[in-house]
Amino acid sequence: MIFPKLTVGAVLITAVLMAMPQHHGHFYFDLSPVMSGEWWRLLTGHLIHSDWEHWFWNAAALAVLGSYLEQQSKYLWFQGMLAGMISVNLLLLSDWSQITRYCGLSGALNTLLAVALFHYWRETRSAWVIVAALVCMSKLMIELLSGTSLLTQLSWPPFPPAHLAGTLAGVILIISTKHFCPKTNSCV
Repeated sequence: MIFPKLTVGAVLITAVLMAMPQHHGHFYFDLSPVMSGEWWRLLTGHLIHSDWEHWFWNAAALAVLGSYLEQQSKYLWFQGMLAGMISVNLLLLSDWSQITRYCGLSGALNTLLAVALFHYWRETRSAWVIVAALVCMSKLMIELLSGTSLLTQLSWPPFPPAHLAGTLAGVILIISTKHFCPKTNSCV
């Protein structure tokens, strides 16, 4: 078993950012500063969270999903994180977004979830993976229609379209990748 360095590193970076509350305002995605050239917020907006509860749920999901994908391939982990962050950023910068501030990894985590579910299904062909995917899709649809989060109540209002953007990035990644990485950790 390979130690998930990327996943542990990402969780630690998010924890360090959370431990500096006096600087949180410099890390959130905030549309006006981003449009004025503060491009780092396109990255740090995903790494900072609204509060410690938000951080906990995102860090826990990253620990599980990230560790699984990193065991399969570091390249696959990196592709998933990058695709998820880019898709959410494109949404936030588009006319489809009515919000001007955003934070958290949940959009990118939905990319990792889609890729992990597909990869695990390819590995096992288990019908339970299909059931899990349908439950996740149902949760996403309910949150999109209600505009609320089903499992958490955070200090910021949820933004379910970011979860959809992340999920779509995962689907695009699955379709566009000819061969998913086998257990040998080599990607083609």
